Amino acid sequence: MAVTGTRRIGIASMGGTIVMQQGKDEGLVPTLDPADLVSGVPELRGLVSVTVETISKVGSPSIRFADVVRAFGWARRAVDDGAVGVVVTHGTDTLEETAFLLDLWWDRPAPLVVTGAMRSPGESGADGPANLLAAVLTAIAAESRDRGVLVVMNDEVFAASAVTKTRSFGVDAFTSPLGALGRVRELQVEYALNLAAPRPAPLPVPAGSVWVPIVPTPLGEDERTLDAVVGAGADGVVLEGVGAGHVPESTVPAVVRAVGRVPVVMASRTRRGRTGRTTYAYPGAEIDLLQRGVLMSGHLNATQSRLLLWSLLASGITERGRIEAEFARRG
Repeated sequence: MAVTGTRRIGIASMGGTIVMQQGKDEGLVPTLDPADLVSGVPELRGLVSVTVETISKVGSPSIRFADVVRAFGWARRAVDDGAVGVVVTHGTDTLEETAFLLDLWWDRPAPLVVTGAMRSPGESGADGPANLLAAVLTAIAAESRDRGVLVVMNDEVFAASAVTKTRSFGVDAFTSPLGALGRVRELQVEYALNLAAPRPAPLPVPAGSVWVPIVPTPLGEDERTLDAVVGAGADGVVLEGVGAGHVPESTVPAVVRAVGRVPVVMASRTRRGRTGRTTYAYPGAEIDLLQRGVLMSGHLNATQSRLLLWSLLASGITERGRIEAEFARRG
Protein backbone atom coordinates (compact mmCIF):
# COMPACT_ATOMS: atom_id res chain seq x y z
CA MET A 1 0.00 0.00 0.00
CA ALA A 2 1.40 3.38 -0.96
CA VAL A 3 1.19 5.89 1.85
CA THR A 4 1.34 9.53 0.84
CA GLY A 5 0.63 12.84 2.52
CA THR A 6 1.94 16.34 2.92
CA ARG A 7 4.17 15.55 5.91
CA ARG A 8 7.19 13.29 5.55
CA ILE A 9 7.96 10.64 8.15
CA GLY A 10 10.80 8.15 8.32
CA ILE A 11 10.13 4.70 9.79
CA ALA A 12 12.97 2.29 10.53
CA SER A 13 12.72 -1.25 11.85
CA MET A 14 15.16 -2.87 14.27
CA GLY A 15 13.30 -6.19 14.57
CA GLY A 16 11.40 -7.41 17.61
CA THR A 17 7.94 -8.82 18.20
CA ILE A 18 6.32 -6.15 16.05
CA VAL A 19 7.86 -7.80 12.94
CA MET A 20 7.64 -11.43 14.08
CA GLN A 21 5.59 -14.27 12.65
CA GLN A 22 5.28 -17.95 13.43
CA GLY A 23 8.36 -19.88 12.31
CA LYS A 24 8.84 -23.50 11.32
CA ASP A 25 9.61 -24.51 14.89
CA GLU A 26 6.35 -23.12 16.32
CA GLY A 27 8.01 -20.04 17.73
CA LEU A 28 8.04 -16.40 16.67
CA VAL A 29 10.88 -15.13 14.47
CA PRO A 30 11.43 -11.70 12.86
CA THR A 31 10.28 -11.76 9.23
CA LEU A 32 8.36 -8.57 8.33
CA ASP A 33 9.81 -5.41 6.81
CA PRO A 34 8.84 -1.85 7.79
CA ALA A 35 6.80 -1.57 4.58
CA ASP A 36 4.71 -4.50 5.84
CA LEU A 37 4.11 -2.66 9.11
CA VAL A 38 3.04 0.50 7.31
CA SER A 39 0.64 -1.41 5.07
CA GLY A 40 -1.07 -2.72 8.20
CA VAL A 41 -2.03 0.77 9.39
CA PRO A 42 -4.64 2.14 6.94
CA GLU A 43 -5.03 5.36 8.96
CA LEU A 44 -1.63 6.47 7.68
CA ARG A 45 -2.98 6.75 4.13
CA GLY A 46 -3.18 10.41 3.21
CA LEU A 47 -1.84 11.45 6.61
CA VAL A 48 1.90 11.25 5.95
CA SER A 49 4.42 10.40 3.27
CA VAL A 50 6.53 7.52 4.55
CA THR A 51 10.06 6.40 3.78
CA VAL A 52 11.20 3.13 5.33
CA GLU A 53 14.49 1.53 6.32
CA THR A 54 15.54 -1.77 7.89
CA ILE A 55 18.31 -1.36 10.47
CA SER A 56 18.25 -4.92 11.78
CA LYS A 57 15.93 -7.91 11.88
CA VAL A 58 16.68 -9.66 15.17
CA GLY A 59 15.24 -10.24 18.60
CA SER A 60 16.09 -7.19 20.67
CA PRO A 61 18.46 -8.98 23.10
CA SER A 62 20.78 -9.29 20.07
CA ILE A 63 20.82 -5.57 19.24
CA ARG A 64 24.41 -4.30 19.22
CA PHE A 65 25.75 -0.86 20.08
CA ALA A 66 26.69 -0.52 16.40
CA ASP A 67 23.03 -1.02 15.45
CA VAL A 68 21.99 1.83 17.73
CA VAL A 69 24.65 4.11 16.23
CA ARG A 70 23.38 3.17 12.77
CA ALA A 71 19.79 3.94 13.77
CA PHE A 72 20.90 7.32 15.08
CA GLY A 73 22.65 8.12 11.81
CA TRP A 74 19.60 7.10 9.79
CA ALA A 75 17.27 9.20 11.95
CA ARG A 76 19.43 12.29 11.67
CA ARG A 77 19.75 11.93 7.90
CA ALA A 78 15.99 11.47 7.53
CA VAL A 79 15.30 14.66 9.48
CA ASP A 80 17.98 16.60 7.62
CA ASP A 81 16.37 15.44 4.35
CA GLY A 82 13.03 16.92 5.36
CA ALA A 83 11.19 14.46 7.61
CA VAL A 84 9.16 16.22 10.30
CA GLY A 85 9.84 13.31 12.62
CA VAL A 86 11.12 9.74 12.68
CA VAL A 87 9.92 6.48 14.20
CA VAL A 88 12.05 3.47 15.14
CA THR A 89 10.29 0.15 15.76
CA HIS A 90 12.13 -2.14 18.16
CA GLY A 91 11.77 -5.24 20.28
CA THR A 92 10.54 -4.40 23.74
CA ASP A 93 13.10 -6.41 25.75
CA THR A 94 15.84 -3.81 25.19
CA LEU A 95 13.75 -0.96 23.80
CA GLU A 96 14.41 1.20 26.84
CA GLU A 97 18.17 0.83 26.36
CA THR A 98 18.18 1.83 22.70
CA ALA A 99 15.83 4.73 23.42
CA PHE A 100 18.00 5.93 26.32
CA LEU A 101 21.15 5.88 24.19
CA LEU A 102 19.46 7.67 21.30
CA ASP A 103 18.27 10.33 23.72
CA LEU A 104 21.82 10.90 24.96
CA TRP A 105 22.89 11.75 21.41
CA TRP A 106 19.80 13.22 19.70
CA ASP A 107 20.62 16.74 18.59
CA ARG A 108 17.66 17.73 16.44
CA PRO A 109 14.40 19.47 17.46
CA ALA A 110 12.37 16.99 15.40
CA PRO A 111 10.86 14.11 17.39
CA LEU A 112 12.51 10.69 17.38
CA VAL A 113 9.93 8.18 18.60
CA VAL A 114 10.61 4.55 19.55
CA THR A 115 7.84 1.97 19.68
CA GLY A 116 7.28 -1.77 19.53
CA ALA A 117 4.71 -4.44 20.31
CA MET A 118 3.96 -6.91 23.06
CA ARG A 119 1.87 -9.13 20.76
CA SER A 120 2.95 -10.40 17.36
CA PRO A 121 1.03 -9.46 14.19
CA GLY A 122 -0.61 -12.90 14.05
CA GLU A 123 -2.04 -12.80 17.58
CA SER A 124 -5.54 -11.68 18.42
CA GLY A 125 -5.43 -8.13 19.71
CA ALA A 126 -2.02 -7.43 18.17
CA ASP A 127 -0.89 -4.03 19.43
CA GLY A 128 1.78 -3.28 16.82
CA PRO A 129 -0.42 -1.39 14.33
CA ALA A 130 -1.96 0.79 17.06
CA ASN A 131 1.45 1.51 18.55
CA LEU A 132 2.89 2.42 15.15
CA LEU A 133 -0.02 4.76 14.45
CA ALA A 134 0.34 6.40 17.86
CA ALA A 135 4.08 6.77 17.32
CA VAL A 136 3.57 8.46 13.94
CA LEU A 137 0.93 10.79 15.39
CA THR A 138 3.39 11.69 18.13
CA ALA A 139 6.21 12.23 15.65
CA ILE A 140 4.22 14.67 13.51
CA ALA A 141 2.81 16.69 16.44
CA ALA A 142 4.29 20.16 16.79
CA GLU A 143 4.07 19.77 20.57
CA SER A 144 6.52 16.85 20.39
CA ARG A 145 9.37 19.00 19.10
CA ASP A 146 12.33 19.74 21.38
CA ARG A 147 11.40 16.88 23.73
CA GLY A 148 14.25 14.61 22.67
CA VAL A 149 13.55 10.93 22.15
CA LEU A 150 10.11 9.66 23.11
CA VAL A 151 8.79 6.15 23.69
CA VAL A 152 5.18 5.44 22.69
CA MET A 153 3.48 2.26 23.87
CA ASN A 154 -0.18 1.51 24.56
CA ASP A 155 -1.17 5.10 23.60
CA GLU A 156 1.13 6.54 26.28
CA VAL A 157 4.07 8.84 25.58
CA PHE A 158 7.13 8.51 27.81
CA ALA A 159 10.46 10.29 28.07
CA ALA A 160 13.16 7.93 26.80
CA SER A 161 15.40 9.07 29.65
CA ALA A 162 13.08 7.57 32.27
CA VAL A 163 11.09 4.65 30.87
CA THR A 164 11.30 0.99 31.87
CA LYS A 165 9.67 -2.26 30.84
CA THR A 166 8.15 -3.59 34.04
CA ARG A 167 6.06 -6.53 32.77
CA SER A 168 7.21 -9.53 30.76
CA PHE A 169 3.77 -9.90 29.14
CA GLY A 170 0.84 -7.54 28.59
CA VAL A 171 0.36 -4.41 26.50
CA ASP A 172 0.75 -2.13 29.53
CA ALA A 173 4.34 -3.22 29.99
CA PHE A 174 6.05 0.19 30.11
CA THR A 175 6.04 2.68 32.96
CA SER A 176 8.07 5.62 34.17
CA PRO A 177 8.67 7.18 37.59
CA LEU A 178 7.77 10.45 35.89
CA GLY A 179 4.49 9.05 34.63
CA ALA A 180 3.39 9.48 31.03
CA LEU A 181 4.23 12.81 29.41
CA GLY A 182 1.14 12.52 27.26
CA ARG A 183 -1.43 10.23 25.70
CA VAL A 184 -2.73 9.64 22.20
CA ARG A 185 -6.48 10.13 21.86
CA GLU A 186 -8.66 10.56 18.79
CA LEU A 187 -5.70 10.66 16.40
CA GLN A 188 -3.78 13.33 18.27
CA VAL A 189 -1.28 13.46 21.11
CA GLU A 190 -2.17 15.40 24.24
CA TYR A 191 0.64 16.40 26.61
CA ALA A 192 0.08 17.08 30.28
CA LEU A 193 2.45 20.04 29.90
CA ASN A 194 2.79 21.70 26.53
CA LEU A 195 6.20 23.17 27.34
CA ALA A 196 9.15 20.87 26.75
CA ALA A 197 11.58 20.74 29.67
CA PRO A 198 15.17 21.85 28.99
CA ARG A 199 17.39 18.91 28.02
CA PRO A 200 21.07 18.38 28.76
CA ALA A 201 23.34 19.03 25.80
CA PRO A 202 23.62 15.97 23.53
CA LEU A 203 26.69 13.80 23.94
CA PRO A 204 28.98 12.96 21.03
CA VAL A 205 28.19 9.74 19.20
CA PRO A 206 30.77 7.15 20.29
CA ALA A 207 33.37 6.02 17.79
CA GLY A 208 35.18 3.59 20.07
CA SER A 209 34.37 0.32 21.78
CA VAL A 210 34.54 -0.24 25.53
CA TRP A 211 33.28 -2.77 28.06
CA VAL A 212 31.20 -1.56 30.99
CA PRO A 213 29.67 -4.42 33.02
CA ILE A 214 27.09 -4.21 35.79
CA VAL A 215 28.16 -5.92 39.02
CA PRO A 216 25.36 -6.72 41.51
CA THR A 217 26.28 -6.47 45.19
CA PRO A 218 23.61 -8.47 47.06
CA LEU A 219 23.68 -9.96 50.53
CA GLY A 220 26.72 -12.18 50.98
CA GLU A 221 28.70 -10.79 48.02
CA ASP A 222 32.48 -10.60 48.43
CA GLU A 223 35.49 -9.28 46.51
CA ARG A 224 35.78 -11.95 43.83
CA THR A 225 33.22 -10.82 41.23
CA LEU A 226 34.36 -7.21 41.08
CA ASP A 227 38.02 -8.20 41.07
CA ALA A 228 37.32 -10.64 38.24
CA VAL A 229 35.60 -8.16 35.92
CA VAL A 230 38.20 -5.46 36.49
CA GLY A 231 40.97 -8.00 36.01
CA ALA A 232 39.33 -9.17 32.78
CA GLY A 233 39.67 -5.69 31.31
CA ALA A 234 36.54 -3.71 32.15
CA ASP A 235 36.89 -0.06 31.12
CA GLY A 236 34.39 1.04 33.75
CA VAL A 237 32.03 -0.62 36.22
CA VAL A 238 28.51 0.03 37.45
CA LEU A 239 27.77 -1.38 40.89
CA GLU A 240 24.13 -2.29 41.47
CA GLY A 241 23.91 -1.61 45.17
CA VAL A 242 21.14 -2.25 47.66
CA GLY A 243 19.03 0.48 49.21
CA ALA A 244 20.28 3.96 48.45
CA GLY A 245 23.51 2.62 46.96
CA HIS A 246 25.20 0.36 49.48
CA VAL A 247 27.48 -2.68 49.24
CA PRO A 248 28.49 -5.34 51.77
CA GLU A 249 31.54 -4.39 53.81
CA SER A 250 33.22 -7.52 52.42
CA THR A 251 33.31 -5.97 48.93
CA VAL A 252 34.88 -2.64 49.95
CA PRO A 253 38.52 -3.71 49.40
CA ALA A 254 37.64 -4.71 45.82
CA VAL A 255 35.82 -1.41 45.32
CA VAL A 256 38.94 0.47 46.40
CA ARG A 257 41.06 -1.53 43.96
CA ALA A 258 38.56 -0.95 41.14
CA VAL A 259 38.40 2.81 41.70
CA GLY A 260 42.17 2.90 41.38
CA ARG A 261 41.91 1.49 37.86
CA VAL A 262 38.60 2.49 36.23
CA PRO A 263 35.56 4.74 36.78
CA VAL A 264 33.13 3.10 39.21
CA VAL A 265 29.50 4.24 39.39
CA MET A 266 26.98 3.22 42.05
CA ALA A 267 23.31 2.72 41.14
CA SER A 268 20.49 1.49 43.34
CA ARG A 269 18.72 -1.77 42.56
CA THR A 270 15.47 -0.38 43.96
CA ARG A 271 14.52 1.29 40.63
CA ARG A 272 12.68 4.03 42.50
CA GLY A 273 14.35 6.95 44.21
CA ARG A 274 17.95 8.05 43.95
CA THR A 275 21.27 7.06 45.42
CA GLY A 276 22.16 8.67 48.72
CA ARG A 277 25.01 11.04 49.52
CA THR A 278 24.84 12.17 53.14
CA THR A 279 22.80 9.70 55.23
CA TYR A 280 24.79 6.53 55.96
CA ALA A 281 28.47 6.34 56.86
CA TYR A 282 29.07 2.67 57.72
CA PRO A 283 31.62 0.75 55.59
CA GLY A 284 30.06 0.20 52.17
CA ALA A 285 27.44 2.96 52.53
CA GLU A 286 27.29 6.10 50.40
CA ILE A 287 29.41 8.44 52.54
CA ASP A 288 32.13 5.81 52.76
CA LEU A 289 31.96 5.02 49.03
CA LEU A 290 32.02 8.69 47.99
CA GLN A 291 35.12 9.22 50.10
CA ARG A 292 36.72 6.27 48.31
CA GLY A 293 36.04 7.74 44.85
CA VAL A 294 32.83 6.01 43.78
CA LEU A 295 30.49 8.14 41.64
CA MET A 296 26.75 8.18 42.40
CA SER A 297 24.18 7.72 39.63
CA GLY A 298 21.35 9.74 41.20
CA HIS A 299 18.01 8.63 39.76
CA LEU A 300 19.53 6.54 36.95
CA ASN A 301 19.14 2.80 37.39
CA ALA A 302 22.01 0.40 36.74
CA THR A 303 21.05 -0.18 33.10
CA GLN A 304 20.85 3.53 32.37
CA SER A 305 24.07 4.18 34.28
CA ARG A 306 25.88 1.56 32.25
CA LEU A 307 24.70 3.13 28.99
CA LEU A 308 25.71 6.63 30.05
CA LEU A 309 29.13 5.49 31.27
CA TRP A 310 29.62 3.41 28.11
CA SER A 311 28.72 6.36 25.89
CA LEU A 312 31.12 8.67 27.71
CA LEU A 313 34.04 6.25 27.74
CA ALA A 314 33.48 5.12 24.14
CA SER A 315 33.60 8.80 23.12
CA GLY A 316 36.96 9.25 24.81
CA ILE A 317 35.55 11.10 27.82
CA THR A 318 37.53 9.61 30.69
CA GLU A 319 38.12 12.55 33.04
CA ARG A 320 36.52 11.88 36.41
CA GLY A 321 35.20 15.44 36.69
CA ARG A 322 33.44 15.29 33.32
CA ILE A 323 31.93 11.88 34.07
CA GLU A 324 30.73 13.06 37.48
CA ALA A 325 29.22 16.19 35.92
CA GLU A 326 27.29 14.20 33.31
CA PHE A 327 25.83 11.89 35.95
CA ALA A 328 24.87 14.89 38.08
CA ARG A 329 23.26 16.53 35.05
CA ARG A 330 21.28 13.49 33.90
CA GLY A 331 20.70 11.62 37.16
